[in-house]
Amino acid sequence: EKRVMMMMFKNKVSAICGTHTHVGTDDLQIVDGTLYVSDVGLTGCRDNVIGMDEAIPIYRATTGLGGHFKVPNACKSIFQFVVMELKQGKTTEAFKVKAYCNKQEPIITKAFFD
Repeated sequence: EKRVMMMMFKNKVSAICGTHTHVGTDDLQIVDGTLYVSDVGLTGCRDNVIGMDEAIPIYRATTGLGGHFKVPNACKSIFQFVVMELKQGKTTEAFKVKAYCNKQEPIITKAFFD
């Protein structure tokens, strides 16, 4: 659905940035002045299950029963975001930044033009 939105709104909006799966995608691109990325990625705890304590997701997966997710008290974190340069409402340059709590340098990916 996000790709459909990009095809509908390219050259009409500055950016379409999605998020859902918590795992960032590698499709950062600029199409007709519109930045597109399917999934920016998780900002939060990365050493568990989608930012939550792993006990309940494991229980749900192995039993088929429900349960309430719990936020862990401590974790290794990740911060993911997109930075873009705009000129007259059009994206001219963009970067995806992925910063880990225990790493000195973030991973930076530049958008490609399509």
